[in-house]
Amino acid sequence: MAELIVEVVALDRKIWAGTAKMVRVRTTEGDIGILPGHESVAGLLRPGKFAVERVDGGRLSGHIDSGFISVDSNRVTVVADEVDFDGQSESE
Repeated sequence: MAELIVEVVALDRKIWAGTAKMVRVRTTEGDIGILPGHESVAGLLRPGKFAVERVDGGRLSGHIDSGFISVDSNRVTVVADEVDFDGQSESE
């Protein structure tokens, strides 16, 4: 099964890294869902919800203030100014 390698980072620290089945974020162009095999893309993030469906069945979700996303060869990097989680610790 194909999977994504995901990093969610703030400007000053790594927030979460792991493998995922899907990533959803809100960009200035609209909501975007990233699945394995997605074409390369870069975009500016708008404040809004984000979600990472982890390979282990867990889910990481919350709110991103602003930032950008980069997708290339099943690697997803989300750089956010600020991240608030929905009742989850950053280490989950």
